[in-house]
Amino acid sequence: MKIFNLILGILSIIGAIYSIFYPGITFLNIGWIVTVLLGVWGICSIVDYAINCGKKQNSKDEAFMGVLGLVFGIVAAVASVLAIFVPSIRVVLDIIILCIFSGWLIISGINSAVSSFKVRKSGSKSWILTLICGILVLVAGIYGYFNLIFVARTIGFIMGILLMVYGLRLVVSVFEKADR
Repeated sequence: MKIFNLILGILSIIGAIYSIFYPGITFLNIGWIVTVLLGVWGICSIVDYAINCGKKQNSKDEAFMGVLGLVFGIVAAVASVLAIFVPSIRVVLDIIILCIFSGWLIISGINSAVSSFKVRKSGSKSWILTLICGILVLVAGIYGYFNLIFVARTIGFIMGILLMVYGLRLVVSVFEKADR
C-alpha cells in the first residue's frame, strides 16, 4: 500500500502545483480531476482491503468507501465524457459544481464559527481567529452564489491547496512506521 500512497501522493502534488498556477483551467477540468482521484482512491482502498483482509478493524468500512468512490469515479467519468459532446450538459454540470462549492463554503463557515465558540469555552484565545476565518468563508460562500466567476477562480486554487495537503500527507505516510 505504501507504493500506492507514494504514487498517488506524487501525482496529487503535481496536480496541486498545476491547479494553483492555473485555477481557471483547473475548474474547467475538475470533472476529470475528481474522476481520476476517486478512481485511484477506490482501487487503492479495495487493494488494501484484499491485502490486509480483515487485519485492520475498520477495513470493511474502508473497502466499502473504496467501492463507493470507484462507482462515483465511473459516474463522474461518464458525465465528463458526455459533457465533451453535449455542451448543455457541460453548462449544467459547471453550474452544479459552482453551487455545491458555494454551499460547501457556507456550511464550512458556519461550522467554523460554531466551533470557535466551543474553543472559547475551553479558555483558548485562538477562538477569535477561528471566528474571523469562519465569517470570511461564510461571506465568500454567500458572495459565490451571486458571482459564479469568483467561485470558478477560487475552486481551482482551493483544489490545488487541498491536493497539496493530501499529496504531502500521503507521501509522509509512506515514511511512518506501521504500529503493529
